[in-house]
Order: sequence, then C-alpha cells, then structure tokens
Amino acid sequence: MNYKNQIFTTNDLKGKDFTNCEFSDCRFVSANLRFSSFTNCKFQTCDLSTVILDLTSFVKCSYPESKLSNLDFSEAKLKNCSFSKAVMKNCVFQQFKTGSKTEKKKFDLANASFLRADLAGTIFSSCELKGANFQNSILESAVFDRCNLKEANFVGANISGVNFDTSKVEKTLLDVEGFILYGNSKGFSLEQLPTQ
Repeated sequence: MNYKNQIFTTNDLKGKDFTNCEFSDCRFVSANLRFSSFTNCKFQTCDLSTVILDLTSFVKCSYPESKLSNLDFSEAKLKNCSFSKAVMKNCVFQQFKTGSKTEKKKFDLANASFLRADLAGTIFSSCELKGANFQNSILESAVFDRCNLKEANFVGANISGVNFDTSKVEKTLLDVEGFILYGNSKGFSLEQLPTQ
C-alpha cells in the first residue's frame, strides 16, 4: 500500500501493522505509534520528528531524506533498518532492561547503514555497531558511549567533536581527515618534519 502527502496525527496509526508499504512526503504530527509495527516499509521524504515511539517495531525499513530528529529510540525495536540519507539530529539510541529505566542493555544495530545521514548531536549508548556504515555522515558532537565500533566505517564522515572515549574501536575505518580531526580533539597536532 502506498501513502502519499498524508498527515497522520495522534492515534491514526496506534496499534496497527504495516507491511510492504511506502510512505512518501507524509507528516506524522505527534503520531502515537504505540504497539505499531512496520515491516519492509519505506519512508521517503517524511517527517517523523514528533512521533511517539512506545513498543514500536521497525523491521527492514528505510528512511531516505526523512526527518527523524529528536527521537528517543529506547522503546523501539529496530532490525535490519537503513537510515541512509536521513536527518536524525539529537536522537538517542539506547535500550533498557525489561522493567528498568536505568539499567541499560545492548542495542543491536550491527551492520546498520547511516550512510550520508545527519546525526549531529545524536547519542549512541551501549550500542552494538559492529560493521555499521557511517560513511559521509554528519556526526558533529555525537556521543558513542560504551559502544562496539569494531569494523565500523567512518570514511568521509564529519566527526568533529565526537566522543569515542568509552567505546571499543578496533579495525574501525577513518580517512586521513577524520584521523586528523580525532587526533586534534585529543590534543594532538600534526606537524611536518623538517626537510634536510
């Protein structure tokens, strides 16, 4: 089913299941997605910035050129989703153990694609991001707290002000500019050796 130029509000989508749907140029104005599930859905140029995620499931979904800024994904299930080209400023990716609002569990985002996404100010806390693709994304002032970034790809990404301090970094890919930005953020400076 295709939805184009629609505005969804409050309880329009609450508790509903969507499979193989395409949402184009839709706005989700304070839409309550409690108990809703989306499988193999595409959100093209949509605005989901004010949705309420509560036991919401997204499986094999993509969000090209959609706005998902300021969302807290702690009550969402995300599996095999692509956030390529999405605008996701100031989001929070974290999950809590059942019945707790303080004790975190791993949020599995392994191999997720954030290619060319705008993730400025976004927080990833206790996330499994092994093999995730952040190529050419904007990560300015993003935080990676206790995440696994093994084999993640940050080539071409703007990592100015990014905090990786508490995360596992192993075979993580950076280009030369990213390597210099990261070094500068740690107090290092690049100096040329004098020629003889």
